[in-house]
Amino acid sequence: MTARQRVALLALPDDEAMVVRYHGLGTDDLAAVTTARTPATRLGYALQLCALRYPGRHLRRGELLPATMLDHIAEQVGVEADVIADFARRTPTRYDQLAVIKARFGFRDLSRPLRTDLMTWLTREAETLVDGRVLLDRLLTQMRARRIVIPGLSVVERMAAEAMHRADAAMVAGIDADFGVDMRARLDALIDDKVHERQSRLSWLREPTPRVSSSSLGEILEKVAVIRQTGAMDFAVGPRHEPRLQQFAREGIRYTAQAFQQMRPSRRRVVLFATLREMDATLTDAAIAMFGALVGRAHLRARKRLEQRVAASGREGRERLARVASVLKAMTRAARSGADIALAVQAIAPLETIETDASIIRRSASPHKSDVLKEIAAEHRTFKRVGPVFLRAFDFQGRPRTASLRQAMTILADLGGDGRRALPSDPPLGHLERRWLRHVQTSGGIDRTHWELATYSALADALASGGIWVPSSRTHRSLAVMLAAPPGVSSHPAFSLGDPHAWLEERSARLDRPLREVAGNLDGRDPALFAGDRLRFPKEGNAGDHDDTRPLALACYGMVPTTRITDVLSQVSRWTGFVEHFGHVSTGLPPADERAFLATLIAEATNLGLSRMAEVCGVASRRALLRMQTWHMREETFRAALACLTDAIHAEPMAAWFGPGHSASADGQAFYLGGPGEAGGAVNAHYGRDPVVKIYTTVTDRYAPLHQAVIAGTAGEAIHALDGILGHDSDVDLTALHVDGGGVSDIVFAVMHLLGLRFEPRIPRLSDRRLYAFEPPRRYGRLAPLFGRRLNRDLIVGHWSEIEPVIAAMRDRTVTPSLILRKLAAYRQQNSLAAALREIGRIERTLFTLRWFEDPGLRRAVTAELNKGEARNGLARAVAFHRLGRFRDRGLENQKTRAAALNLVTAAIILFNCRYLGRALDELRRQGRPIDPAMQAQLSPLGWDRINLTGDYVWSNHLDLGADGLMPLLDEPYRESMSR
Repeated sequence: MTARQRVALLALPDDEAMVVRYHGLGTDDLAAVTTARTPATRLGYALQLCALRYPGRHLRRGELLPATMLDHIAEQVGVEADVIADFARRTPTRYDQLAVIKARFGFRDLSRPLRTDLMTWLTREAETLVDGRVLLDRLLTQMRARRIVIPGLSVVERMAAEAMHRADAAMVAGIDADFGVDMRARLDALIDDKVHERQSRLSWLREPTPRVSSSSLGEILEKVAVIRQTGAMDFAVGPRHEPRLQQFAREGIRYTAQAFQQMRPSRRRVVLFATLREMDATLTDAAIAMFGALVGRAHLRARKRLEQRVAASGREGRERLARVASVLKAMTRAARSGADIALAVQAIAPLETIETDASIIRRSASPHKSDVLKEIAAEHRTFKRVGPVFLRAFDFQGRPRTASLRQAMTILADLGGDGRRALPSDPPLGHLERRWLRHVQTSGGIDRTHWELATYSALADALASGGIWVPSSRTHRSLAVMLAAPPGVSSHPAFSLGDPHAWLEERSARLDRPLREVAGNLDGRDPALFAGDRLRFPKEGNAGDHDDTRPLALACYGMVPTTRITDVLSQVSRWTGFVEHFGHVSTGLPPADERAFLATLIAEATNLGLSRMAEVCGVASRRALLRMQTWHMREETFRAALACLTDAIHAEPMAAWFGPGHSASADGQAFYLGGPGEAGGAVNAHYGRDPVVKIYTTVTDRYAPLHQAVIAGTAGEAIHALDGILGHDSDVDLTALHVDGGGVSDIVFAVMHLLGLRFEPRIPRLSDRRLYAFEPPRRYGRLAPLFGRRLNRDLIVGHWSEIEPVIAAMRDRTVTPSLILRKLAAYRQQNSLAAALREIGRIERTLFTLRWFEDPGLRRAVTAELNKGEARNGLARAVAFHRLGRFRDRGLENQKTRAAALNLVTAAIILFNCRYLGRALDELRRQGRPIDPAMQAQLSPLGWDRINLTGDYVWSNHLDLGADGLMPLLDEPYRESMSR
């Protein structure tokens, strides 16, 4: 533990709520207190009694008592608090009283028999825990309950550590004994095996997923097979061991083969077993994702071939039409002159050519849609070999309606891609979409190529939507398993959406009233607002343009001292202790060398890389920086550190001027990929021809970064809109979310409303969106052409009970919103659960559209909040400037680390600016300069001109800090700025 954590464990309560909770004196307590003769001894008696109860220890000689605790106890005893000074001077009296209190109230010192008894209980508790601090808290709580006086902290720390060690050793010995001789041999062989001279088999298993290809999928499936040959996936363990095995997996995924070889044999095998289970789930997800990408690529390539064919036929068509025109012209001339028409036609082209032209033109003129599936047969080679291997590798389960698909999958797996083996005479067709049928069912029977491709396509859709699932996967499990709380997690308060009929009556009335009001008021509005049977939404000016604020911003930033990014992070760490949240995977201890850790953080955030940072920072070698990255930087540690900085930003007085602190905005920012990273990206035509990834970041209205997610360059943003507002660890209480066009969907509208949150997006082309109501459109007069079909009450009521657990799982953070929304978005339109959620979302979107039309203030507020997120993206771009701002990380995990580091560093800069801008404004006021509150609210903490981000990554040995721990403000730049 850190020094701060150690002090807090047995600290006297200084919070009023805790003092009232733990230090209340009952009738018997006060009766015992009155046995003391003087006010000083009575107060001393009560203080010692309360300290023995909580925190459960003796008062130390000369200890400073919290004023809240002292006043509360003195008030109950009926004496003045300052009499404690007399009691503190009499050591014999204090010890005599302590002995009396222990005897009267049954407090006991920690004797050897008590310690033995406690250790037995503590070892049992340790079996299901991996965090020693949690075990230590339980031990302290148990000792207080048993009225055992807590000795020095080092004693109970050693007891907890010993219990953790015993539980660890017992579990390792038990599991290793159950492995059996053969399985132990296979696990040992995996450590010693090599792919080639310079790579171990274990290292090969952990290699990032390469680019999308059938050979890449084959390699992933080969890795899955290697893991399963060890028997690890067939070995069952009890649920009590799961937490510790998960901890072993977190450690094992970072160990090299050499590190495994240095462990004791039994521990090595158990840690490897846990690691292989984790890797199997990761590789299963990677294989399913790769399979889906291959199916998507097959359709994309078919579409491109169709476009090329259409373009080529267009050129040929122009030539064909010109030839037919010449034939017609020749026939006309011959007919008028009485010449031989046949000879005239043959002079243009042979009759066979003209007959072919006529047939093609007749076929082209017939009404039909361009069919991509005509061109997809060439993609069969991608799946011919690897497809059956994929089907045999996993246990695919599904809903009853997928029975036809699962039967077809069994047939494909049995055929094994062998074209010499025939299909059954009546292969299942129930899983095929209508658009496939005319290609599968031909006059000559079943077209095997199209049947197989249709089956693989249906499987990809079913995996995406949750109709088919794989139990060993993390992200492709059954919906019921995803929504269920994991075992051992404390239950949340029951969640209910209430009566659906009452909800529908309320929403129907709320929807009908504003629709009739808008329809009735159209004649009195500007005609331009309703033209062409559409609502027209006036564009708001750029809420971020405040030229009149520029002099004040220049004055304030001019007073901020110029600082290196290294010193900025050191100061922020001193203020907040955010580095302490980066606990070691194994021990939980924070980084021993803070500067080495911060250098690693800067290397990730600025896109510099560890090798180059080791050369320029002068605080650690590349290996030392790599250790910091490997053992301290994880998703959960980044999340905790970011929450720490978010709370610190919201606590700054300056930040309160930027917003009330209850809303957030989310926006995606594209980063180009370069070098090895290009293999992991996707090309989005909106950003050009280079592959990109997007970082989708959520920012509060006080500019505090709240959450980030790395998503594919072509991925929709809507499914990730809720992750930030529901998945952060900070104490910020958010009630509203603003997003731009990419984050909008009807399902997001529905989920936000059912969670009791406001969803206020800026919807692109809102004039083209349909309105919805429960009543007939004619009820709303001139608005009638804007309506889609009537809302379906029965659909919502019929699936209310299914919607409830989905919303509850998101609220309780049982499932990541983007994961469940991705499945709902992948459902076909006729899927009833998704359709019911969309129906609810259409109600809320219609209500929001009316608000947006009626309320210019709402339009300005949403635009202003979205501008904050876009401005923060500018700061992020400035920080991650190395290597031309291109990410070269090959794996998604590395990209996530870089994105999290970038978000954390921008949060630190924002906090730094908030604190110094606040001081600058205070200095301006002290000097008599008037500050317009409206201008102060328009300042931004996103400036980086005073922070050296580029290349100078060394630390100042002696920062000029004042008594408040801050650098002094500058005067000269301030005067220059005010004179402009």
